[in-house]
Amino acid sequence: MLRDLHFVVGGGRPLWSFFGAVAVSALLQVAAVVTLYPLLGALFSADPGAALPWLALLLLFVACSWGVDIFAAHRGLDLGIAVMREIHSNAPGAVLSWPDARLTSEKEGAIRDLVTKASTVTSAVILLIGPVITSIVFIFGLGIGLLLVSPALGAVTFLGGIACLGSLWASAKLEDRSTAEFAAANAGLDDRLFEFALVQPTLRTARRVDASTRLVDRAIAEARRKTRRVLLWQIPGQQVFTVVVQLVLLAFGFTVWWSYDRSALTGAAAAASIVVLLRVVEQANVQAGSVGAVVELRRSLSEVRELMEVERVRAGGPGEGPATVEVRGVDVTFPDGTTGLDGIDVDFAPGTITAVVGPSGSGKSTLVSLLAGLTVPGVGTVDVDGKPASPGDLRGRAAMVFQRTVLHTGSIRNNLLAVNPDLTQPELDAIAVNCGLAEAIERLPDGWDTPVGELGNRLSGGERQRLGLARALAKPASILLVDEGTSALDGRNERTVTDALSGLRGSYTTVVVAHRPAMVEIADRVIVMELGRVVEAGPIDELEKADGPFARIAEQWREAATWGIGEAQSVSG
Repeated sequence: MLRDLHFVVGGGRPLWSFFGAVAVSALLQVAAVVTLYPLLGALFSADPGAALPWLALLLLFVACSWGVDIFAAHRGLDLGIAVMREIHSNAPGAVLSWPDARLTSEKEGAIRDLVTKASTVTSAVILLIGPVITSIVFIFGLGIGLLLVSPALGAVTFLGGIACLGSLWASAKLEDRSTAEFAAANAGLDDRLFEFALVQPTLRTARRVDASTRLVDRAIAEARRKTRRVLLWQIPGQQVFTVVVQLVLLAFGFTVWWSYDRSALTGAAAAASIVVLLRVVEQANVQAGSVGAVVELRRSLSEVRELMEVERVRAGGPGEGPATVEVRGVDVTFPDGTTGLDGIDVDFAPGTITAVVGPSGSGKSTLVSLLAGLTVPGVGTVDVDGKPASPGDLRGRAAMVFQRTVLHTGSIRNNLLAVNPDLTQPELDAIAVNCGLAEAIERLPDGWDTPVGELGNRLSGGERQRLGLARALAKPASILLVDEGTSALDGRNERTVTDALSGLRGSYTTVVVAHRPAMVEIADRVIVMELGRVVEAGPIDELEKADGPFARIAEQWREAATWGIGEAQSVSG
């Protein structure tokens, strides 16, 4: 854990000054406790006034310990803020750079949990690491200090500290695995709850809320089962630690009695040993109460270090003019063994619009993700303008519109400036015209400065999607990718978006994933995919005449367009 903290904050003077201050504070506390022996010895002697110098020394140790604690708290706060800064600055880049094989749903849940609990990790440096180090240094320092008073007491304290640390390590090991399973179960529950919340409108329309509720209930039951398992594994670990602490305290008490009975300790020294015993109990309780938190913090720091060690994919430049894109022999296989793309060979001519169609799971979104540089091929290459393109090159060249546009809280203007802070007002106005958003902005009372609300909830679905397109146009790029950008829109808003995309012809090499004919109608070329393969490609007219897969899809669209409630009732009757 300390090695991970050293890596995350980069070592240096702040870290070592924190460790040093905590250790010095603990040693000052040891000195104050050991001072009790001569203090009480002088207080109960024939000359009680001889206790005053010892009392002054005790107060000096206590005051110095307080001062060092304040300094350590400031250093610990600086380290905690540094950890939080590393979490927030490295998480986005790591997610974008992680290979698909490593970015599993469990890993996504762990990163999401780490980001949301960053403030907890920050405070843990002061509230957990500091006290744990203090308790360890105090017990071992006390063992050494007591050797000056009673070798037997010193030996018992020193060996007792080793026993407590050993039992603490054993407790953490017992709890570690079950805590990891608990975190994975909670991540799965979070995924189900997010999915359930996002698809509420669709579920209600399809009257399938009950089916999705069952998935959430199943995730809750799994999380509850893992919680019980964590609690069950905590019990033996805590019992082991409790038994060891009790044995250490009994050994300390027995040693005090034995030493007093053999006149190795005076009555005053025995009384001082009772105070020492209470301080040992206090530090033991600190260790006992920190087992679960130490396990959690160790995992969090390990995850932060993992985020920082991910090799970043550096985005290249946007290029000049629409790009020529060639995909050659590309295979993509997902971590669960599912085939995403299988031997893809396809070209995208500069300035054209290509529509990609096919059934669900055919590889359409995977192909777009490949062109965006978000998916790395296992086999094959992607060439841009005749040169092999790395994922970073593709990310620099491509701008993307997703199926579900997620906007950050702020104004319409801020959502575009977040992508390209250098945009001028004339450039913003031109983008609004190109994506069909100009009239909507003019109607809004605050225009460009209108707040979009949380996740864009103050805008209509069509306005959100057009703003998503505007955000893509705000990025300098030569390839425009649209992943089912109109699937959730009504006919009027769909036509607005498709008209906007058609107007961009020649400015970008555009690839759109389509599920409806309106998007296909503006395409210069159509690619049909099935099971990760391109089964047909060409202009729309040629594909319809070929009577192949695209002709069948087009026929299904025509049948869907003429379907009505009355027809359905007559068929069911």
